[in-house]
Amino acid sequence: MQTYLKTKPVWMQLLLFFGMAFGILMVLSLIGGIVLSKITGISLLEMGDVNKWEHNAQTLTMIRGMLLLQFLGLFLIPSLLFAYFSDPHPGEYLGLKRPSNAVYWLIGVAALLVAVPIVEYTGVLNRELAFNNDTKKWMETMEQDAAKTIQFMLQGRTVTNLVLNLIFIAVFAGVGEELFFRGVLQRLFIRSTRSPWAGIILAAFFFSFFHFQFFGFIPRFLLGILLGAMYWYSGSLWVAIVAHVMYDGFFITYAYFHPALVADPNASLIDKNYLLIGTLISAAMVGLMVWWMLKASSAGYQTVYAGDDALKAQNDSPF
Repeated sequence: MQTYLKTKPVWMQLLLFFGMAFGILMVLSLIGGIVLSKITGISLLEMGDVNKWEHNAQTLTMIRGMLLLQFLGLFLIPSLLFAYFSDPHPGEYLGLKRPSNAVYWLIGVAALLVAVPIVEYTGVLNRELAFNNDTKKWMETMEQDAAKTIQFMLQGRTVTNLVLNLIFIAVFAGVGEELFFRGVLQRLFIRSTRSPWAGIILAAFFFSFFHFQFFGFIPRFLLGILLGAMYWYSGSLWVAIVAHVMYDGFFITYAYFHPALVADPNASLIDKNYLLIGTLISAAMVGLMVWWMLKASSAGYQTVYAGDDALKAQNDSPF
């Protein structure tokens, strides 16, 4: 009888998953980094300092290559492999199935887009939090490096560049991050706590933390909770993936037509004079959508994890 990982203690599964993810990432980054350096003529050491990047096609190719390696090595391959070794039906384990109600497709995308004022407002509050000087300086450096990377990728205002950015930023992030944080981590956290909302919140925390952009921690955390809720209630990770891709794609497309947004990372899509009222309306609408998802859902811990318990009991049986 084959022993699947999901029959093991959750802490052991988490250690194995993180070890698998960072191990594969290191190997793939080493091999891929050497190949990219040969192709572009740029060393990995040069790419370590964003202030020294030259605005040319080789640097852009290097950045996109590194994003591809991260997508494959950290998110896609480890998540698929972990699911393969965890369950006899890996796709179902990751939630890669149709939602219980087709309306979830619309509600999922709408909920994230309607949440934009909440993201903008909590982002402002997040940046105003008090930190000691050393911590604040480190956070500012992380934010500036991330902002410069995005600015570098979005600067070329051509249709080809827009399409490539939608793929390398929106699609890679939407697919990879949802597989990693919702498909695997959220499932494990819910299994561990036996509480859907505890698992959703824990996964959202790690989702925001591992971006290492702490001036946007709160809004990203809230988005993670919303994505986790739509996955849990719809029963389909595809709903969260599509919503995530559409959300990132919206900002990339908006920035393409409004270059000023790229030049100023703190720029807001919404006039600050109307931001509070917009946030209140946004919160009410998102709340209604989550309420609808809850009412329309048949998801429950026992139904989702019944197979896990049965397989574990079978595996533990001496006969």
